Amino acid sequence: MNNEFVDLRSEHLNSESFWPSFTDIMMVVVIIFLLTSMLLMVKNWELLDQLRNSMAAEEKAEEIIHYASQENATLEEQLVYAQNEISMLRMRMMQASEQTNRLHTELEDKEKQIVIVLSEKDQLKDSLTKNENKITHLSSQVSAMEDDLSQLATDVRTKQSEIDNERQRVIVITDERDNQLQKLSSLENDFGTLKTKYEKLIKPARTSKGKYIVSVDYERINGKERIRIKGANDEHHTLVTKKQLHNKLVALKKRHAKKLYVRIIIPEKSGLTYNEAWTFMRGLLTKYDYYYQDE
Repeated sequence: MNNEFVDLRSEHLNSESFWPSFTDIMMVVVIIFLLTSMLLMVKNWELLDQLRNSMAAEEKAEEIIHYASQENATLEEQLVYAQNEISMLRMRMMQASEQTNRLHTELEDKEKQIVIVLSEKDQLKDSLTKNENKITHLSSQVSAMEDDLSQLATDVRTKQSEIDNERQRVIVITDERDNQLQKLSSLENDFGTLKTKYEKLIKPARTSKGKYIVSVDYERINGKERIRIKGANDEHHTLVTKKQLHNKLVALKKRHAKKLYVRIIIPEKSGLTYNEAWTFMRGLLTKYDYYYQDE
């Protein structure tokens, strides 16, 4: 067998040696092409994985930057938010306290009614016993007192009906008392978890960042209302009436348009009921605070 390359020049080729040699050459070319294609595909897959990893790393970095920017809130905004939430918490505590007192009063009334009903029940039992004794005593005189016995039997049925009615009333009152006790227990549980719920509150959309902040203190001292206002540029609070308060807020609203942030502070011992505090706060926010103007 000749190990040298075949001479492909036309003068050295014949029909029997050309085509096998050409086929071998083309086979080599095809194999090289396939190997090259496979290498390119592997490289492309590696580049695609690197691109995906790079995009995932970029998204993760964007999330880290986003969370970091949220955590970098200013100390003043956090203080404003905390004071606002503390005021809302105090109002909820006042509401819960008022509801608890009302439920205690209703429970005491129900207990008094139960005592009265039980007392009437005992009296009716005594009356029934006396009537039964009369019936036994008069049974020996049926012939002479038949009309009287009929009347007494009617009285006994009437008393028995009254006793049944009183029993039904006792059952109804007992059920109402149980319902009131359940409501009271539920309210105490809600009050006990109120602080936990407050700590889990997420940051609301309403923010004081970039806003003109005006503080309003509202309380009742010795039965008299006391309202104080302090602008962002003021050093001290100013004592005002409701009319003066509204005049100042109207002027600030015109001056600062949709950047007026009204912070309402209800002191811990404000002397106000929940309804009074809530009505005052809601009235000012809906009229002047930027957050409630588009509602």
